[in-house]
Amino acid sequence: MLMKTFSKKWVIVTLILFITTTLSAKTPKYIFYCIGDGMSFSHVVMTQLFYERGGYNDGKESLIFLDFPIHSAIRTHANNSIITCSAAAGTALATGHKTNLEYVGIDPDKKPLTSIAKQLRDKGYGVGIITSGQLNDATPAAFFASQMRKEAYLIGKEGADSQFDFFAGSTLKQPISKDSSQPCLYDYYREKGYTICRGIDGYNTQKNNNKILLLDADSTLTSWLPYFIEREPDQFGLEFMVKAGIETLYNKKQKKGFFMMIEGASIDHASHPNDLASAIKETIEFDRSIRLAYEFYKKHPDETLIIVTADHETGGLTIGENTLRPLYLEYVNYQKRSKESLSKLFSGMRKTGEIDTWEKAKNILAQNTGLWDKIPVNAGEEAQLMQCYYETIVKKSSEKEITLYSQSEPLVAEAIALLNKKIGVGWTTFSHTGSVVPFYAIGCEANQFGSVNDNTEIPNTVRKITKIK
Repeated sequence: MLMKTFSKKWVIVTLILFITTTLSAKTPKYIFYCIGDGMSFSHVVMTQLFYERGGYNDGKESLIFLDFPIHSAIRTHANNSIITCSAAAGTALATGHKTNLEYVGIDPDKKPLTSIAKQLRDKGYGVGIITSGQLNDATPAAFFASQMRKEAYLIGKEGADSQFDFFAGSTLKQPISKDSSQPCLYDYYREKGYTICRGIDGYNTQKNNNKILLLDADSTLTSWLPYFIEREPDQFGLEFMVKAGIETLYNKKQKKGFFMMIEGASIDHASHPNDLASAIKETIEFDRSIRLAYEFYKKHPDETLIIVTADHETGGLTIGENTLRPLYLEYVNYQKRSKESLSKLFSGMRKTGEIDTWEKAKNILAQNTGLWDKIPVNAGEEAQLMQCYYETIVKKSSEKEITLYSQSEPLVAEAIALLNKKIGVGWTTFSHTGSVVPFYAIGCEANQFGSVNDNTEIPNTVRKITKIK
């Protein structure tokens, strides 16, 4: 009898606690969903070490999201592969469903899936999609489109059809359809009520318009923004786009709140060719963008949720290589151009015959990587670079190092590989890996994410806390 009475009381207490918790749970009004494309735990650690030991800003900064109270590790596999791609991973992060490689916003049977961005739009939230890459590429596309990744034109049209309030990125991929009867994507966005703003000045003069498509000012740009390592801090980039997005979405007072997806796309692009310095600098820009969200959170702590994660790991970055020696993070400061940009420079100079001696080639490498000038290079290492120069410049070999997004001059590839070794890191691949990726959260209902361990659980938890059925 005593046990029965105790059991009844326990059920009542549990029910009361459940009801109380449910009633007291808040729905976040402002949601920032930050995705570092290709960002692994190693990328995070290397960037933090660079902050601390590399002399960046005199060691006064730290990755802001490392202080977030919720930490986890997320599985990233696709439906048909242990190693995912941005399309499948983006779809999982946007919709909560696993799908196949190269599928965007569709399930393994190619049936359309619905993203949390669309569901929040339908609940009255303003929606912003921001990336340092192309707006109709894989990760951002998963939040508004249902297509195969190669169908960039159709994905772009679905972006305009979504009627999201704010889009920002480098450019639109494949803006012209193969079907000549179809409009240019830029014209289609205008037809759908979007004002196209180019760069900082374009936004500042047109920002009061209703729906905005914000792109780089260089209308000839065909892919991503110049790497952060090559840009001045006040130039158009991810940080400015996030600032503009917050301003635009917050000013729409008629909205219930807003949802903003922020993608640091170029972490991935720098990691495919194993360009450590550029990858670290892209992670810094991603961190600066999250800082803007965090500053907003401090003004609205009871209404704001910030999520930080990655779609997959790129490059197999490892801290340390074969030898037991310290990391030389200060060497990152000496690289002035991305591997991709330096390769384009060498390729052009090779065609014009401007690098007709080893000394000229060596000087260009020294100016842009710090090798010799600030980083010691021994006789054996220089001999290897000289041999590469002889094979590719003197003998005019056309063979290049080919990765997903770029082709590198062999001599540049050798020099950057040597720089990586001097810094003290290794890479295992030019592609993605199946490693788990980091997850961080802070703010309203962030505790609900404390046990997530798969990328599909993130949007499903957002649905739960925003009461989407």
